[in-house]
Amino acid sequence: MDMSGNTAIRGAIGQFIVLIAATVAAAQAGAPSSIQIFMPGGSLPDRSIRIELSRDDGRIETVFTDTKGKFLITGDLVRDADFVVRVQGDGRSFASTTVTFRTFRNIVTYVPVFLNPLEGAKRVSPGVLNVIDVNVPKEALNSYQQAMDALSRKETQTAIDYLKSAVTSYPKYVRALNDLGVIYLQNRQLNDAATTFRQAIKINESFVYPRLNLGITLNRMGKYSEAAEALGRIFRETALPIARLPYAEALTETAHYSDAEKILRAVCEDSNAAESIRAEAHFRLGALFNKQNRFADAVPQFEEALKLQPKMVMAHVQLGGALFQLKRLAEAEHALLKAYELGGTSAGAAQFLLGETYHSQGKYELAIQAFERYLKDVPNPPNAAQVREAIAKINTALKNK
Repeated sequence: MDMSGNTAIRGAIGQFIVLIAATVAAAQAGAPSSIQIFMPGGSLPDRSIRIELSRDDGRIETVFTDTKGKFLITGDLVRDADFVVRVQGDGRSFASTTVTFRTFRNIVTYVPVFLNPLEGAKRVSPGVLNVIDVNVPKEALNSYQQAMDALSRKETQTAIDYLKSAVTSYPKYVRALNDLGVIYLQNRQLNDAATTFRQAIKINESFVYPRLNLGITLNRMGKYSEAAEALGRIFRETALPIARLPYAEALTETAHYSDAEKILRAVCEDSNAAESIRAEAHFRLGALFNKQNRFADAVPQFEEALKLQPKMVMAHVQLGGALFQLKRLAEAEHALLKAYELGGTSAGAAQFLLGETYHSQGKYELAIQAFERYLKDVPNPPNAAQVREAIAKINTALKNK
């Protein structure tokens, strides 16, 4: 029985795995949102700060910042939610402080918390760092709060309108601009997001998070060279940990593989990074190796990612693709079936690779089923004509055997 007709798509497997890497890069969890504590004068703390973090679903956590006052919002705290930060005064250097804010899943949100001075102490202006409350007119603050209330009700357009109103009332309201850009980014209005982040940067380039969010936006727009330049500046000037993954993505997509690999390995080995971040770094490193046809190097990276995040669907897909290339077919089949079990139609690419895996094992009926499922799950894939041709030739060969 001649099954050679399937070679038309088999030869493109490597390129297809690379396509998967490019397609899912933006879908993987990005850098975490963070809270940064500042002392009343605008300086960083010299010790860990105890904070109480309340979420709008009633969850309350007592957590500690690092010794520079930073806390990363990671793990199961991550969601679209309203939060309240409460810091109990220490009676010596700052008074009790409460700040409310909102986070967005997979979008970087930076929350500076400037601790209140002790009663009677002279309030020192924190300068350019404090972009939130100093000198913001009441009208703009009210519009901002109404925007946050609208977001809590999932009224996105209303929130956008109120944030625009806040900026109209106070054009230097960088927090409102950054949050407006975040909403645009979250809703894939990438041109609007980029324009808004650029406006915030023009007002205050020292405030790094609009710059970081702009880099992420440029990655999403496929403007990787510009993203690499913007994110590279942040990385070199600040060594900001949460800039590493988006910068590595931009480097990968501009074929600066060695530089991207160094950054990703550093994140993988960073014991201070959250598990979700290290899992993402292992995944991206494996995807980078797949892109270079270094399949034997890719496999252990995906396996490490899955130890940390067993339900990372695309890690299972890419692992299956790498194992297929290494002719470890039974293992590839297992990984791809697991991917589809976890992701369903969102992991439709797994069915294409399953079709190839079944075909290579002589399981032709299963191969046809997988290819047909792929065409159903993935609308208008770039290889649709080749897949249909392969199905027809396998069917013909089966009838003539």
